[in-house]
Amino acid sequence: MPFYNMAKKVPTVEPVSVTDEQSPKASIEPKRPGTSGTELLLTTNRRTASQQYAAAQRAENAYKAKKRSASARQHRSEAASHFKLSAHHMKEGFKSCWSMVTAVPWVFKAWKEDRQAMKEKKAVERYMEKKKKLEERIAKQEVAQEKEKEPEA
Repeated sequence: MPFYNMAKKVPTVEPVSVTDEQSPKASIEPKRPGTSGTELLLTTNRRTASQQYAAAQRAENAYKAKKRSASARQHRSEAASHFKLSAHHMKEGFKSCWSMVTAVPWVFKAWKEDRQAMKEKKAVERYMEKKKKLEERIAKQEVAQEKEKEPEA
């Protein structure tokens, strides 16, 4: 026995012809659908409800879109005004920064002048201190000379 014939054969059922005389009941085709109008009414109601639900969803989405788009337009206009203001402030900041950069040499010159004035003030103070000490020494020497001259007289 070849390999491909080893599988079990399933017996086939041959149709039996039935005549009206042999069957206990004759099959009668109904003249109208097997169900009443209830199924059709339920189907119609379901479709109507589904359509109403879809229409309600569309209306809800349209309402949300309208409200949120109005809010978005307001936020957009606010953002635009803020950006416009920030651009103006940035421009003013750059102008101010450039003015500061161009004034840096003058700041250094002012610092140099302040240092020079402080040095001159200290030099005058030192000079006045030396002058005072010198005058005191001269005064002491004069007093000492007068004391030396007095005993001779």
